[in-house]
Amino acid sequence: MKVSTMINIFLAIVALFFSFLITRAILRPEKFKAVYMQRSKEIKARLITIRAAQIVYRCEYKNYLDNLDSLVEFANNGMVHIVKISGNIPEEMTENEALRQGLIKKTVEICPAKTRIVNSDPNVTEESLKNFHLIPHTNNKKFEIQTGEIYGKTYTIPVFRIEVPLEDIFANSDQTISNKTINFWGFLFNKMFYNNLDKDIQYIANYSPLWLGSLTGASTSGSWE
Repeated sequence: MKVSTMINIFLAIVALFFSFLITRAILRPEKFKAVYMQRSKEIKARLITIRAAQIVYRCEYKNYLDNLDSLVEFANNGMVHIVKISGNIPEEMTENEALRQGLIKKTVEICPAKTRIVNSDPNVTEESLKNFHLIPHTNNKKFEIQTGEIYGKTYTIPVFRIEVPLEDIFANSDQTISNKTINFWGFLFNKMFYNNLDKDIQYIANYSPLWLGSLTGASTSGSWE
């Protein structure tokens, strides 16, 4: 083989290698963005469900649950009391005064917590109540919840907070496509360009964790709101 031919082959291999690195450098940030957007959407949906369940639980028991397994049980199998008032309260009267004078009437109905939760937020469905305590794509890792209370001179307010670190958001993100649904070349492409995506710190640092609620203020808002 001529020297010139060997040089051409070598240069072609080098060019191919650098083309691979350039393509990988372009594809990985885009994949990171796509994974983050999709994972964030899924996590937000579950945090919204947690919030709806917690609010209904608080209305019933005056505090928040610090155990998400218990919250799932309450959401799917618990019962709540709904107080309905009929009649009108005059402006100069309190509710208790109007009740004593027979101007209003209170009735209490019992209904499934599931119904109350679903009706409280249009983003919550009965389907979403089944596994809202699990972080998507983490092999069934549970959200970690903290609860507490804020004290004032005349009141005590229960609070809770959930934080979702980036490592949980990007967990198993190199498994973007199931090996059962792609052919060999698709599998090879994923391995070449997206392997160890969840360990690529330089890209992860460009994104923010997600959280819901607060331990220092009476807020149940999320980081996306």
